[in-house]
Parts: sequence; C-alpha cells; structure tokens
Amino acid sequence: MKHLPSLSRRSFVRSATIAGVGVALFGLHGCAPGGSDTVSATYTPGTYTAQSQGKFGPITVETVFSDHAIESVSVVDHEETALISDRALEEIPASIAEHQSLAVDTITGATLSSMAVLAATEDCVIQAGGDPAQLQEAPLRTASTGTEALEAEIVIVGAGGSGMACAVAAAKLGVDNIIVLEKSCTMGGNALVSGGYLEYVNAPESLRETMTDSQRAQLEDDLAAAEGLVPNDAIDLIRSQWAQWQADGKETCFDSIELQALQYTIAGEGDFEGNMLFCQNIADLDSWLCEDGFEFKELVGIVGYSWPRWASPASGRCGQGYFQHYRSVLEDQDLPVSIMLNTPATELLTEGDTVVGVKAQGEDGTAYEIRAKRGVVLATGGFSGNPDMLRQYNTQWPFDENSPIPTTNTYGHTGDGINMALSLGAGVALMDDQMPFPMADCKNSSDETTVGDDIDCMMVNKNGLRFMDEVRDRYSMTADIMQQPEQMMFMITDADTCRVEGDLNRYGHRLQSLIDQGQLFVADTIEELAQQIECDPQTLESTVQAYNQAARSGKDEEFGRTSFSDISPIENPPFYASPRTWAMHITVGGLLYDDNFNVTTEDGTPIPGLYAVGETIVGSSGVGTQGEGLAVAHLLAQG
Repeated sequence: MKHLPSLSRRSFVRSATIAGVGVALFGLHGCAPGGSDTVSATYTPGTYTAQSQGKFGPITVETVFSDHAIESVSVVDHEETALISDRALEEIPASIAEHQSLAVDTITGATLSSMAVLAATEDCVIQAGGDPAQLQEAPLRTASTGTEALEAEIVIVGAGGSGMACAVAAAKLGVDNIIVLEKSCTMGGNALVSGGYLEYVNAPESLRETMTDSQRAQLEDDLAAAEGLVPNDAIDLIRSQWAQWQADGKETCFDSIELQALQYTIAGEGDFEGNMLFCQNIADLDSWLCEDGFEFKELVGIVGYSWPRWASPASGRCGQGYFQHYRSVLEDQDLPVSIMLNTPATELLTEGDTVVGVKAQGEDGTAYEIRAKRGVVLATGGFSGNPDMLRQYNTQWPFDENSPIPTTNTYGHTGDGINMALSLGAGVALMDDQMPFPMADCKNSSDETTVGDDIDCMMVNKNGLRFMDEVRDRYSMTADIMQQPEQMMFMITDADTCRVEGDLNRYGHRLQSLIDQGQLFVADTIEELAQQIECDPQTLESTVQAYNQAARSGKDEEFGRTSFSDISPIENPPFYASPRTWAMHITVGGLLYDDNFNVTTEDGTPIPGLYAVGETIVGSSGVGTQGEGLAVAHLLAQG
C-alpha cells in the first residue's frame, strides 16, 4: 500500500477549484492526440463569439481562429454556479483547442454547462466558415485498467457540507492523511445550491431582527403546544431564558438552543432529546466556523421555518461561501486533506464484521482500494436524485409513473452510501419520509432563481387566486401546489419584499436574464403583472387587496396565516411574479446510527469502523449537518 501521491497543499487547493488532486486530473487532460488533430480544417481567421444556454443563463464563448486551427476558446460571460461549473468552463475550452475537436467529454456533475460550451464553440466554428462535422472525431484516450492500493487515517465518502466539515475539523485536530472521495466534479454537494442557510441561535445582536408582536404570540403558542411533548424542566428553562431576555432590555428576536429544539419537536421532527443533540452540534459548528474568520449575513426566516434564526454566508452565492472558506483553511493552514474528485466509492471493504476501507473508481478508469485506519465516514447525501428509490419507498406522494420526478439536488445524490451500508446489514428508517421543496424553479428546479422573500410573500395559482397559507410546512405547501393547475404557482412580491439588489436577485442572478428566460415577470402595476402571467387582471387585483387587508390586520380569515410584517402588504412597485413549483429536496429517511454516529443494524448493533453523517442518516438534513461532521471529527481524532 501507499499514501496518495502528494502535492503541495497550495497546489492542491488551486487545482481543486478546477479539477481535483492528481488522481482526478485525467479524463480530459489524460487524452492523447487523436485523428482530429490531423484534419485539414479551413477557417476565416478572426475572433468569433456565440452563446448557448447553460443551466442558469446563456454562456458566452469567444473563439479565436487562424486559417487552419482553433487557436483558443474561452468563456467570457456566464451565470453558472461557481465551483460546480468551474471545470466545464476551464477544461473543455482548453481541450477543444488542444485536440481541435468538439467531441471532448463533458464534465460529470456539470453536464449542462459542458454542453453549452460545446454548442457555443460549434456556432463559432460555423461563423468562421468551418465544418463542425470535421471536428467530431474524439481524441484518443488511454484508459487505466490498473488497481492502486492506498491508505489513510480516515476516508470520507462525499465532499458536501458534512463531509468537508469532518475532513477539515479532523485535520485541524491533528489527524494526518485524510482522503475524501467525491462522485462529482467539485466539493460542495447540495449545500452549493441551497440557500446556504444555517441556524445561528447565538448570533450577535447586530445580526438579529427586531422581535414582532406576532413572534411573541408564536412563542407563547409554541410553549403551550410543547406540553406533553417536551420535558417540563426544558419548558421552564425556556420561559426563564425569555424572561431574562426581556429583563435585559433586548428588543431583538429571542432564541436559544432549547427553543430551537422545542420548535423542531412540536413540528414533528424527532424527539426533544435528539433535537437537543442536533441543535448543540449546530451551535458548536457556528462557533467553530467563526474561529477562522467566517462571517454570516443577517438572520431571516426561510421556507417552512419562519423563526428568524437562519443566516447565510456573507460571501459567495447560496452555500458557496462555506466551501470557499474550507478551501482557504485547507490552503492557509496547510492541512493534510486530499480530495479525489469524480471518483465515486463503489463498495465498502470489510474484514470480518469491521469496515476497513472502500473501493472507488477513478476518472481515468483506475480502481482504488483505500484502507482507513480510524474509520470510514459516509457523507453521500440522500436519494432525492434517484427516482427509482423515491418510488420504491414512497407512501405519500402521487408520483406519475410516466413522468420524471424533479429534484433540487445536484448531481450524485442517489443513495449510494445508504445502499453500500445496506449491503452490510445496516438498518434504515423513515425511508418514506420524502420532503419536497415547494418553491423550486419551474424550468430547472433550482431555488437560485427566486425573486422574493420566502416568508414575506403571497402565492397565487395560474388563475391569480391565493390557495394556501404561505408560511406552512413544506409538506402541506407541496400538497396544495400539486392540486393547482399545472402544479405551479407565482410568488408575488413588491419593491419591499423582492430581496432584489440592484439588477440582481438575492443569489446574484441577473433579473434581465430571468425575464428573458420566462423565469420572472416584472411590472409597475398589478394589472400589467396579471397580463404578463396570463390571468384575469381583476381577479389578481382582488386577490392582492384581500391579502393586503389580512396582512395589515394580522388576521387571515381565508387561510389562517398568522405571520405578517410591516412590509407584507403588496403595494409598492415594481411588482414581481416568480413562477414556482415543487421538486424533491430532502429524504428524511436513512441509515440508523448511535450517539457516536456509528452506523448500526436494525437491532442497534454498531458496525465497527463505519460512521455516517448528513442526509445519509435518518432524520438529518440541511447545511446544519456540518455540525455532525464536526462531531465525528472529534470522535475519530481521539481514536
């Protein structure tokens, strides 16, 4: 056995933004020149520009030609997701020019971005008078058929939030030689395309919003609802915390770890004891992140969770800030973490009943057998991206057997870790608890194109009619959306609640691009907005008026909504309509585990050497699962 071939940590971090460490660098760059290099192509020399649609908007490519060759290809403008699209936008242009071929491989995990670059370059070839058919011979590749044996202290399967937190934390605690296997082309997983929101109970006063009368009423309602579900001493503690908060003269929104756990419990998300452990892990995570200079934005409520305790990274779009931070920490502190991108784990290695490592498949075809001295951590996410598994375990949703199941998830969330552990006798639970996201883009299932405040908004169907309480749980909202025409709705907001910054939405996407692509409608009057979304103007006017009356009075007689703010009324132009629908988002079910995150069988027997965190385990999801990675890192560092 040998350790992963080393390169300096600084070199690793630079390459990780594009391709990954050495063993993951093959694929495109591992190509030998092919027959297309010998084609006698003819072009009109010059620089040509073309666009093709990526996932979030047009990708603009500039191509420079001599009379017989493509001299260079470069992406000059795009709105794709950072980190996910990086390899496609860097490597594919370089490979086209190197091999004089349009038949280069797309990047696994960034297929839409890859295809857009290729299509735009083909357009440039045509503009230059070339024949794209001459450039369709694929470069020859030398695929590896060998097997390499590697070893590490810890092997982490999955480079999403919980996996990267585990890797970075373990390395900071002194664990040497950590290998992270990642199926996709980048670290980040679903956290990259989430809102990036993390519970921040102990946030400083400067990040908190002023507490409203409706929040005070909700607090009392929640404490009353907790009777019989939450231990009396915990309820008494929260009451004393709230009394002290008021005695201290604080006007910002009250919060505590105990209140957070109580609210999750009364919402039916596990028991109080388990929620306390989860919430404490997140609080520890917040402190740990801030130790290295991480910064958060102001606290807000989010879809299905209206209490304003959620903060997103101060830098980067969506959840990208966490991974920009991890990348910086890896580089600045020279940590011994090696990330093998586009290298999925395929099987767990065992000796007797003990898990001792994993098998994996490299991008160039190399088979790896990697032994882990301290343990293997599964951080592969859930299975919202696996329609077969969703249907297999579904007991709740009316999925159409002949239609795809949309998902907000990034590439690769197909239950791999769960299935590998099941093959060893691991237990699972709640596999039928599948949580949709009720505000996904109608075209690409993303949340990144949203214009409007998740909590302070009004929802109408295609007929311009309101049909639900907009701040209910995600399951109820989705069930209501599924009953609407075409299973879609419009998120209606105004200048006060649109969360627009200049000409960008809150995730940094250009409003004009969204408008051009039919993902947003903007008007100076409600009548004009109704015409754009093709509903009766008088109907939408009446709906807005009724909503505004409920928002001002705080009494929603029609749907029972109780959460409104001073800016909830829709009255200040411009007015926005953001088309939204449902998409599968989180699978609550997963592997059984003990207090040490050790995977167990159905009867609770731990499987030695096998740990799991994040959406891979039952009842866990979201950006906060980084706290579980931190907890496991501490456990493994001790052993």
